[in-house]
Amino acid sequence: METKIQKTLMQWFPEAFDKSKKYTEYEMLNVFAKYTQTLIRDDKGNKAEPFKIINLLYIKGNLHDKNAIENEFFCPLAENVSEGNLKEHLELMPEEIRDVYIKTIIEN
Repeated sequence: METKIQKTLMQWFPEAFDKSKKYTEYEMLNVFAKYTQTLIRDDKGNKAEPFKIINLLYIKGNLHDKNAIENEFFCPLAENVSEGNLKEHLELMPEEIRDVYIKTIIEN
């Protein structure tokens, strides 16, 4: 059974995923983080759109959803953060999730 996270990400960003593969919710968030990094790095499309969708999922999600997003979306982004792109990441994010992202950076 598909979760809310899986349905939403597949609906909004089908190009981010291999259609022939079945993803767990965690794998999907991890792949989506890499896709988001590519959008930002290659300056393609609407770079803020992935963060808007993650924000909606995070705000409306239960504790499981929030933990999954923190661990499998924000952690991969935080691994490659530097002074230069931290500011850009924060500017692309809705205010509601900026603190969560900063917390993830500090904890990891």
